[in-house]
Formats: sequence, C-alpha cells, structure tokens
Amino acid sequence: MLNPLHCPDCLSEHVEEYSHYETKSNGSRTLYRCTACQTIFLRPKASFIEGLKKPISFIIHVLKARSEGLGFNATCRTFEISKNTLLNWERRFALLKGPLMIYALLHTFLTQLIEGDEVYTKVGKNDPAEASEGWTILLMDRASRFVWALDCGKKDRDLFLSAIQKLKEIILRTGDVHISH
Repeated sequence: MLNPLHCPDCLSEHVEEYSHYETKSNGSRTLYRCTACQTIFLRPKASFIEGLKKPISFIIHVLKARSEGLGFNATCRTFEISKNTLLNWERRFALLKGPLMIYALLHTFLTQLIEGDEVYTKVGKNDPAEASEGWTILLMDRASRFVWALDCGKKDRDLFLSAIQKLKEIILRTGDVHISH
C-alpha cells in the first residue's frame, strides 16, 4: 500500500514516524519526519474536499445538475468526467446533505429582524454627546441578539458608512430585505 503522507516542505513520500505525544482533548498524536529534508510535521486533518483536483465551484455545478435530474451517464458525458470521479464526488458530498438541507430550510422559513442603534460613552471627560469620541453603532438581530456589526469611533460619516456597508453585505448574502420602522 502506498504511503498517503508526503512532506509539506519538499513533497517527498519518504516519511517515517518520529514520535508520539498526548493532547488534552484529542488523544494521542503522531509526529512524522521526512527522511529527505528532515522536516517534522503532523498528519494533516482529513476533510471532504481533500485531494480534489477540480475546483469546488465546478463540482457543485455538476452535483447541482445531478440533483435537477440529469442522469448519471449524461452527467459524465456533459461535463467530461469519468464515472468513478462522479461516483466519488457523490459519496463525499452525500455526508453534507443533512446540514445543507437544514441551512436551506432555515434560510427559507426563518427571518431576521436587524435593528440598528447608536450610543455614546464618556471618553476621558464628560463632553456633550456631539463632541464625544466614544460612539458605537450596533446592528443586531432582535430575536437571537446576534451582533452583526459593532463599530466604534468618532461620530462621523466613516463610522456610519461602515455600518451601512455591513448591512449591505447581509442583504446581499441573504437576498432579502424588508424595511420596517
């Protein structure tokens, strides 16, 4: 069997176990040493995208076509990929179906009501509110109390625009906006 490890520095496959140590929460870990360049390293954590040769955007495009009804063989012909490749992608990404479905449902059925507010605090001395340098602009979801933005500084155009920019990013990410007063 081939050694799946390779050195992160020189990419050599000539790797051997170097030592072991115990962690507080993850149990025993093994250090490896490259016999070519003597680099000592840990085995990288495996992820579902490890070792993919195609861009993730392409893979998502292919899997979306499959989920919309394109047959297995037709998908392989259309996107010019092998049957083994498509089967491998479907197996890898099948584990994400549950979390992605929950995210899609939450995004569809739950709404956020984001409130904006500004407050000022005394900085150094008791100045009038207009002269204070301790202004804070807060954007927060009403139900969960999740803080989307908390920008501090002098009450000026830049501070206000940074909060508006964050709100714009939220709107673009969710694709929905309803303004209430």
